[in-house]
Amino acid sequence: MNFSVHYAVAGKTSAPAGWSHPSSSTETHELIFCTSGSIYMGLGFERFIIREGESCILPAGTRRYGYREGAAPTEFYWAHFKGELGTLPMRSTPNPDRTTRLFDDLIMYSRTPEYDDDACTCALELVLFEIVRAGAISEDAPYAKLFAICEWINENCTRQIRVSDVAEHFNYNEDYITRMFKIHYKGGIKSYIDAARLKKIRELLLSTNMKIKDVAEQCGFDDSKSFQKFFKYHEGMSALSFRELYFGSGGRRAPEE
Repeated sequence: MNFSVHYAVAGKTSAPAGWSHPSSSTETHELIFCTSGSIYMGLGFERFIIREGESCILPAGTRRYGYREGAAPTEFYWAHFKGELGTLPMRSTPNPDRTTRLFDDLIMYSRTPEYDDDACTCALELVLFEIVRAGAISEDAPYAKLFAICEWINENCTRQIRVSDVAEHFNYNEDYITRMFKIHYKGGIKSYIDAARLKKIRELLLSTNMKIKDVAEQCGFDDSKSFQKFFKYHEGMSALSFRELYFGSGGRRAPEE
């Protein structure tokens, strides 16, 4: 998923009972992920509650404020960033464990001099990706169709998949799916299909003792020649060289072919 965002600052706040979000209006968007308690949030004329396990994006340039004090202690992660919000979901319920780990990484990067703002932006993008995935659960969410297609491709990447197969399965027009992927993924749907297949090939090469010809067969190739051509085009080396390169690290021995 492509995001056009730039990290500004991030942190974690633990507030006692009686706390409320301070009133402010900044040039940056604010992402909040609540891990305990509730945040009574005002955004312009709108009022809502950010509960435990929920995330919320507060757009730049609009006054944000706490309209009520919390009755219990509150803990939450937050990040300020610039850029286009696009179709990012303003409210969602992301996976708490993954989101917490990703936020911890983001904060660690932000406090470590060796990591610059570009590294922090990359970490922020991973947090936002979790937010998007959670927002896609709803059928009417902006990315719902896209994630459904991606999951189907990932589940079926061990066979020859064409764009027409995807279109037929989801009862969509091929041009519609192609345009959708061009907007959200670099390279489009064909690149996504190849990437999913290549990921599975790498997994089999490096985590099993399968012979290369068996890997090729399991990943839907009609013959070893077409498999080798596909793999070398994407990795710049043969499947055997790839396996030997990574199995050779750390003193490991590659499986015999």
